[in-house]
Amino acid sequence: MDQGEEGDEEEAWLQLRPVEPLPSQCCGSGCSPCVFDIYQRDLARWEAARASKDRSLLSREETQSCPSKLSPETFLAFLISAVDRLTEDTYLVRFALPGNSQLGLRPGQHLILRGTVDDLEIQRAYTPISPANAEGYFEVLIKCYQTGLMSRYVKSWKAGDTAFWRGPFGGFFYKPNQFHGPFTRLWRPLPKYTL
Repeated sequence: MDQGEEGDEEEAWLQLRPVEPLPSQCCGSGCSPCVFDIYQRDLARWEAARASKDRSLLSREETQSCPSKLSPETFLAFLISAVDRLTEDTYLVRFALPGNSQLGLRPGQHLILRGTVDDLEIQRAYTPISPANAEGYFEVLIKCYQTGLMSRYVKSWKAGDTAFWRGPFGGFFYKPNQFHGPFTRLWRPLPKYTL
């Protein structure tokens, strides 16, 4: 291989190198995997493929059969079916799920929304408020702030637009009547006294 071909080969590998996320792309919620975790994993995969000169190592199996099958690593597109402005700064947004599928989140879990404002990619965490057994949709209540970047993005939404979500995240699940912490031992019913 001559120098020209080696240079072209090197350029081809550099174009396949994962791009490090910007700090604005981290939602700051402590989700796992974070966009930086995914970047580190993809960078290690790229370095191994480059060292062995095997581009097939870069391909990932796509396990998503439909958009209702969430993935913490991959953003999926969801159609916005309704945007209701409830107050001056609060919106209830409904996202369509295919057929009668369910989102499958448990109470205590959240999703990460990705948006772009002024060519800057941003990500924020939101918790769907729709019932766990809702079929064909999920809803998110979003409060918008005057100086918020994601708020500018959300305010631009209308029915028919697409938003990108990944998740679920959150490992602290709500279980009714399951909490037995230090304060539950302090409470005891008063004994009954007869006078």
